[in-house]
Amino acid sequence: MSSDSLPSPVPANTGRTTRLFFLIITAYFAGQVILRLLLGGALETDEAEMLLMTPGFRWGYGPQLPLYNWIQTGLFSIFGETLFALSLLKNMLLWATYALLFLGLRAYVSARVAALTALSLFLIPDIAWEAERATTHSNMLLATISASFAAFLWALKTRNWRYWALFGLAMGLGGIAKYNFWAIPTGLTLAALTLAPLRSALLSPRILISPVLALAIVAGPYLWMANNPDLALSSVGKMAISEQVSPLVPEGVPLYFQGLFILLLLPMLVSALMWLASRHRPMQSGTREISTLFLRAGAILAIIGLAIVWLADVGHVTPRWLLPIVIPIVIGVFLRLTPRLSPLAMRGYLGALVLFALLVCTGLTLDRYKDNARRDLDFAPLAQAIEEMALPEDTLIVTDFYIGGNLARLRPDWTIRSDLPASARSETAVHILLISRALQTDAQLQRLATQVGWPHAAQAIYDSGEQIALPFHHGDRSQPLRLLYGAME
Repeated sequence: MSSDSLPSPVPANTGRTTRLFFLIITAYFAGQVILRLLLGGALETDEAEMLLMTPGFRWGYGPQLPLYNWIQTGLFSIFGETLFALSLLKNMLLWATYALLFLGLRAYVSARVAALTALSLFLIPDIAWEAERATTHSNMLLATISASFAAFLWALKTRNWRYWALFGLAMGLGGIAKYNFWAIPTGLTLAALTLAPLRSALLSPRILISPVLALAIVAGPYLWMANNPDLALSSVGKMAISEQVSPLVPEGVPLYFQGLFILLLLPMLVSALMWLASRHRPMQSGTREISTLFLRAGAILAIIGLAIVWLADVGHVTPRWLLPIVIPIVIGVFLRLTPRLSPLAMRGYLGALVLFALLVCTGLTLDRYKDNARRDLDFAPLAQAIEEMALPEDTLIVTDFYIGGNLARLRPDWTIRSDLPASARSETAVHILLISRALQTDAQLQRLATQVGWPHAAQAIYDSGEQIALPFHHGDRSQPLRLLYGAME
């Protein structure tokens, strides 16, 4: 067989299994779109961000890389700036995460093993729960990770230049999806170099097409970042990197291990139970090589991640930042387990997935109506209060993503900017309204005008601030807001 020919994957009852797998994931994520529309309510912070950060197609929009914004802008042009357009993109990406991983694993394993392994991602809380409830750009990260896995595995299997080109495309898209994506090609490459059967594929000149294509895709956005560092780096503070002499163990190190524990706890618990139920069944040698690739990639990335957190003295680590480390580990473990599952273990595993899916749907419903829920806040009184202030039509409104996006949803013709540094530096309006959920003093709110780069911040005169309280649709609590109006002298 020539290196350019396409070998047949491991033979199995592929047709029925493949159709069932795609039917399940399609039904589930279509159901999630419907559930989000039925629950309605206010937008979550990341959803609200999309209404403020999608002013057409641009090389950059702020601290987040632009790929998600580009696709969201396209869906907005088709469906309008609606909850449907927001939920559709989020669930399309989650669907693609499972679908592309399945297709990639088919290069080496049967449809049954590929399906069961792909579904193991659902056991990672930040994928099953947080990606559905709140996140946006992280969903794009997940989809591009699976795309990279798929292209890389088929390139290793076939050594066909077309798959190396697809790997370059996936790398380029991942490179403008989320910064921590770059861990994936790094881990895959280093892990493959440690495996003799795979090493020769990486030493082929054909692999050079991958970085060339990736560089061509990321060039525009990365040049924009270099020319706009104040916007591109405006969220670096989330990592709380210390500039002082640090202790022997930085604060981020225990948070790093805590994040890994949170993400891996459920997958490892389920896999342990599966192993106990199938421990007497023989090991399958067909998946050992590919599972070792993923396990070594995860281990290598875990060591690199710890070194970065430790040496950079990172003070804050969020679990979802560690997804590029956790995902290969989970895939590797389940590639080892799923080929040897007993009928009892198989039923238990599938039952656990169904139960977890029901819990996610139930949790999303409860999260919508719980006391002080973000989605339960009523923003109509805020829009009404601003209209009663009778401000000039060109007044610039500056606030956080959550308030700003929900306000833009009600009043799409208003000029609203986020509270990110430099977000208002190109605005020419001479009137400004500052809104904050924190009950700040007038002086503190005035500094916000300088922080966002409003050109007239130094010359502006401000009125006395006022406080309003937004009600929740359910419950007796309210959300206090502080408003401050200013105009150029």
